[in-house]
Amino acid sequence: MKCLHICNDFFGSKVHKNLYHNLNDFGLEQTIFYPSRVEHSKKLQQADYNKGIHLIKSKPIKKKHRIFFRNKLRFLYAELLKKTDPTNFDIVHATTLFSDGALAYRIFKDYGLPYVVAVRGTDVGAFLKYRPDLAFLAYKILNSASKIVFISDSLMKNLYEHWTARTLNMNFKIKNKVIYNGVDGFWLNNRSPKKNLAPYKIVYIGNFSENKNTLKLIESVLQLRKKHPQMQINLIGTGGGQEKKIKELAENNKDIINYHGAIYDQVLLKELIKDNHIFAMVSISETFGLVYLEALSQGLPVLYSAGRGIDGVLPQSIGEGVEPKSKESIIQGLEKIINNYDSYELQKIDFTQFSWKTIGQTYFNLYESILKSDLN
Repeated sequence: MKCLHICNDFFGSKVHKNLYHNLNDFGLEQTIFYPSRVEHSKKLQQADYNKGIHLIKSKPIKKKHRIFFRNKLRFLYAELLKKTDPTNFDIVHATTLFSDGALAYRIFKDYGLPYVVAVRGTDVGAFLKYRPDLAFLAYKILNSASKIVFISDSLMKNLYEHWTARTLNMNFKIKNKVIYNGVDGFWLNNRSPKKNLAPYKIVYIGNFSENKNTLKLIESVLQLRKKHPQMQINLIGTGGGQEKKIKELAENNKDIINYHGAIYDQVLLKELIKDNHIFAMVSISETFGLVYLEALSQGLPVLYSAGRGIDGVLPQSIGEGVEPKSKESIIQGLEKIINNYDSYELQKIDFTQFSWKTIGQTYFNLYESILKSDLN
């Protein structure tokens, strides 16, 4: 079986690389087409990928393509056809609804290739929110897809409840499948039990973009400190529009805010997470949030955004969901965790469902079922 992956965010997430390597174990021949961007200083080497995985990149996309979406699609489709022949593949996997799904839909129209399309947080939280003119394109992509993969249960709910989806009467339940992202084996093999203590140390891991909403989280901790004098927050990460302001706050509140910058060493990161008591990330939009699972594996209950990302993924009580735009809600959520710290059921979480090997098998079975149904 030969699969063409279309991956707009190839540089932005380790999720894709993990999936492709695990799919390779099932004998799937894979070609990955991804857009090149000028800002990407890191150069991918074919040697970084297993035999059977072939990388194809476009010419660098231009700044204007961020605004003129349809122009970007025409450019990328022309690049794709220059560098590979769609008739050499059996199936296409688009990793996003809009940026990748639109290309898969075009291939389907021109060559009849079946495709799987995944829906991610940016599709609902950014594209449908700021580009409602693209809603009918989303309808056509979903309508022609063989299967629609949602990275979380909350994403499926949020897509179909969006006003544009209701207006267009989007209803593709027979095609829906929820497949979570996997967690690196390091975290699954090095789990730590929940602590028995009075919690006061909070940790955040991620960038400092507007979407990650870290500034509001910090402001909530500063306010909560008046009631809980021991409270402090550790910040791990770099980049984003709020970083400068956050660094200033850390400099002016050294007894409360510890800014660590980026940490890439997994052992060091694990020890730092274990040294804390609560993990908090209250993103405005979130596809899944692997970092929640990494924190849970180290025995930390989590503060997350209600109706987004990890919300609804696990049946156990793992923390508190809050409204990310409300400082009052964030404060109340943190207080609930502090007051009910012993009640969370982290020891009952089945982490095996987040094994990349299991997830790779799920995707491979999905491709096979699509191709078999096409033959019947």
